[in-house]
Amino acid sequence: MTLLRTLTTIFPKAIQVSDDTAVINQGADYWAIFQPAAFPVTRVDGLTVFVNWQILFDFYVRYKTRKESLPKFKAARSEIFNLFSPFCLNKVKNVDRTVLSANGALMQDIAGDNPNFIYQTFSVVVTQRVTFAF
Repeated sequence: MTLLRTLTTIFPKAIQVSDDTAVINQGADYWAIFQPAAFPVTRVDGLTVFVNWQILFDFYVRYKTRKESLPKFKAARSEIFNLFSPFCLNKVKNVDRTVLSANGALMQDIAGDNPNFIYQTFSVVVTQRVTFAF
């Protein structure tokens, strides 16, 4: 969540990046709502494991018209993609890889021609090597 908040052109207020869906009605055009996700572990040897931290969030853009909202969505999604480039977390201890992907198609919060938001679910997987000391 902290990394997304650095995109202040998209998320000027910290509340726009949250794990609470109730905040989405507070008037901003862009929102990232996080949800709990998996963390599969692969043992490398007796004391070392790789943890694949999966981070899920729905990225919302306020809908006005398709002609106006879709380009805004694509431009903001591009900024998010660049933020989570494979090298963005290399300075974090024992992080070997990051992968950002979008799960499924673009959705809308209300069926029909006049939704309030269009959104897509993103998944970030951060692979971290963890060595236990005894």
